[in-house]
Amino acid sequence: MMSANCSLSRFIILLILTVCTFPTSAQEEREGVLFPEQQQRQQAIIAAPSGNDEPLEDPAPETPVVPAAITLPDQDKMAVMEEDIAELEDQEGLSTLERQSVRALQPIILEERVQQQVLQTELKQFGYDLFNQPPSSFESVKSMPVPADYMVGPGDTFSLQIFGSVDLQYQLVVTRGGELLVPEVGPVQVAGLTLEEAKLAVSELVSNLRTGTKTLLTLAELNSIQVNIVGEVEQPGSYTISGLSSLVNALISTGGIKRSGSLRNIEVRRNNVKIAEMDLYELLLKGKTDGNINLRHGDVVFIPPIGPVVSVAGEVQRPAIYELKEEKTVGDLISLAGGTLPAVSPSKTQIQRLSDSGSLTLLEADISQGGETIEVKNGDLIRLFPTSTKMDDVVLLSGHVLSPGGYQWRPGMRVSDLIDSTEKLRIGAEFDVALIEREEPKRRRTRVAYFKLGEALQNPGSSADLALKPRDRVVVFDTHTPRANQLFNIVRKMERQVTASQLAQTFEILGQVRHAGKYPLEENSRALDLILQSGGIQSNVDLNYSLLVRTDPLSAEIEFIPFRLNRALNNKTGDHNPLIRPGDRLYVFGMEGDRVELIANDIERLKSQTNYGEMSPVVNVTGKVKHPGLYPMSPGFRVEDLIRAAGGMTEDAYGVYASLARKSLLDQESSQTEEMTVSLQYDGNALADMRTILKPYDHLFVRQKPEWNDTPKVVKVTGEVRHPGSYQVGKRETLCGVIQRAGGLNEDAYLFGTVFLRESVRQREQKAMDRMFNQLDNTLANVYLSPGYDNETMMPAMDTLEVIKQLEPERAAGRMVVDMESAVNGCNETADLILENDDHIHVPTLTEEVTVIGHVYSPASHQYRSDLSAQDYINLSGGTKEFANPKNAYVVLANGEVVSARSSSGLISWLGGSGDLKVTPGSTVFVPLSVDRINDHESAQSWVDLIYKLALSAASVDYLFDK
Repeated sequence: MMSANCSLSRFIILLILTVCTFPTSAQEEREGVLFPEQQQRQQAIIAAPSGNDEPLEDPAPETPVVPAAITLPDQDKMAVMEEDIAELEDQEGLSTLERQSVRALQPIILEERVQQQVLQTELKQFGYDLFNQPPSSFESVKSMPVPADYMVGPGDTFSLQIFGSVDLQYQLVVTRGGELLVPEVGPVQVAGLTLEEAKLAVSELVSNLRTGTKTLLTLAELNSIQVNIVGEVEQPGSYTISGLSSLVNALISTGGIKRSGSLRNIEVRRNNVKIAEMDLYELLLKGKTDGNINLRHGDVVFIPPIGPVVSVAGEVQRPAIYELKEEKTVGDLISLAGGTLPAVSPSKTQIQRLSDSGSLTLLEADISQGGETIEVKNGDLIRLFPTSTKMDDVVLLSGHVLSPGGYQWRPGMRVSDLIDSTEKLRIGAEFDVALIEREEPKRRRTRVAYFKLGEALQNPGSSADLALKPRDRVVVFDTHTPRANQLFNIVRKMERQVTASQLAQTFEILGQVRHAGKYPLEENSRALDLILQSGGIQSNVDLNYSLLVRTDPLSAEIEFIPFRLNRALNNKTGDHNPLIRPGDRLYVFGMEGDRVELIANDIERLKSQTNYGEMSPVVNVTGKVKHPGLYPMSPGFRVEDLIRAAGGMTEDAYGVYASLARKSLLDQESSQTEEMTVSLQYDGNALADMRTILKPYDHLFVRQKPEWNDTPKVVKVTGEVRHPGSYQVGKRETLCGVIQRAGGLNEDAYLFGTVFLRESVRQREQKAMDRMFNQLDNTLANVYLSPGYDNETMMPAMDTLEVIKQLEPERAAGRMVVDMESAVNGCNETADLILENDDHIHVPTLTEEVTVIGHVYSPASHQYRSDLSAQDYINLSGGTKEFANPKNAYVVLANGEVVSARSSSGLISWLGGSGDLKVTPGSTVFVPLSVDRINDHESAQSWVDLIYKLALSAASVDYLFDK
């Protein structure tokens, strides 16, 4: 008996492990649930657990998609978290409790999940998975210990041992007549006896015939019996099984019960008499083996059709489809399903039922208020929904803190209780402002409250230390992260909570603040509060002009309200610190930056809402103001308001008068413009024309001061003057004047050799030089590439490239030839000239030398002698070479003037030289190459070669421009 119980225990464990998995398909469900009463009821049962039933409430509205342009670090953490949790919950092999723990272990949030009335996607019929295992052999059954009540039958093999004077052992088989033939004893009728009775009968017979002996009878081999399994089974028929097989063994080994068969009314008939009835639920749910009898030869196992069924879905231990027997109420079915889970909401229990009219209906069954006593009917679906994920009596701490998350709420709890020390804050936390996100339970709206975190921590219990309510979320900002990004989800939530005729409880602040963007709005906030909440103003802010753009919730039209921050700071409850309404946009301008561009979109919106026959309330200001452009008008907008809006006048503005152009409509079809002059000067104690009220499309032009020069003229004086340096000169100051301001000339000054450099002249010279050298480069290249006789010999390719490289234009000096002696000595008006910005005057020291370069035999510098002419200096340098051109020799004087080296009478001397031309100290005499030596019959390559040589010679005089 003990071995039989052990075997049964192992079998029950196998059943429990099998019940925990339901690998049946939807097709098996459709085949297993049969309702002879109504086919429609069958479809209802299948549709409900498969998720095909329609939700009883309107689905939640779709979440709007955030534009891709708004790419923020914490843009939609909630949506990402929901996707991650759903993915974790969908993992295979998780039990219902494990799936609930997946969500419970996620970070605590206050967001309310949408819980549609959809539970399991499918339900399976309970208990039928027991028969999913493949049929097993009877080897394990044959090796089992034989119970004492085993019924002996033909074919059983016994081992008989007789102990006496002689020990004997026999292997005996029960005959077809049911007898056991014992040698030297005779036949013993054992068929129909139990094992214990057979042992007793053999022992008595042997003892009577053989005195003093003892017997031991054991069952060596079991006989096989034949049973019939019929009804709603997978494979009905007659089966030969082990004589030790029980009812459950036989059902499992022969293929099991169909899903249209009953598990609760299994019958065993013997000789047409029902001898046993088994409820398989008793074995699967309670471990009871009542009715699981050992079968005998000729027994009939009958499986009737399935009885009434009820489906249980949702928050129970074993959601499934159950067959009814004695269960009648909702509570009985919940017990069959193993009871409810901890997360069940008793008040949300429902019964889906097929009414007498053939339509589906719902019954509320609050199992905490007597709903468990409601009677169930065939085809019912009981739904047990989970509790809401909404968390109560909790506050959430987020933002720039070390331990964000949920904390227990207690009555009387304040901010200082949640953040009891600055040690809970991260480095860089913002102490000037923090935020509380709060829910309004009655209106189901989100509201916010801003407070000063530093003051709350320093003075617990003060007005800044706000009292907390359940489900509040405290947000701590940092000083560096864009603040509007941290509040993006709150702003979006508020925007979704408004109706068509409302504006979201938000505001937007732009311009010269630390954290521009869109923010949730606290009721009764003013402009200065908004600036504080956005991190405060930045440096160089314009305190005289700010703008508030207000939108009408019904017409969507906007209006502009100007105000002044300096007056708001002096009177925090005055008109210049206006109350902010939902949807307002605040502009805080800086002294730098383009404020006109900042408000351009709103200006266009203002113009677009202007009706036919009207003029848009905008005015224009140009000229000498800091921010010229188009500005909005407000009632009573004056000239002084427009100038203030433009940031004030610039330093070069003409502050006496300005021009005002006024446009007016004629019969709404044409317009005319009227010009007027307005005074910008004080008239007594008030500004007269400055208080002129402007009209739409007025155009104010602020003039420039007469003869104002934005860039001061600076002239550099160096060399032999008493006080060299850079001097700022007036508009009409001359060369003579700046030399006098520099203290005059030193004794060693060489006035005639003064170098006067001018930037405007340098730029013109550079353009001319660039143009000339570009043309020369192109000429050389074209001549070389053109076909000709002995081209490479006359001018090799490498030489040509070198020529082009050497002929790159030099930087122009911008030197002007000025009669310095006439201009400086006596300030002769004819020779003196008006200075320009960046002029450079260099007065050199007297140079007692004359330089000779060019095609002479010994280019050199010679000591100046007043009695020598240009030809004399050429002769001192060895005279001219063979290919020199002395008649075109020229002299670069010390003042930069170039003079042809001819005779003073204008005639060439008989030597073909420079005649008696006198030179001055510091002069340079240049003898060029003669071009008349070219043979007229030579090809074009010859004069290209000449140009090449000329270019090389010309490079030797470049240094003259630096003198």
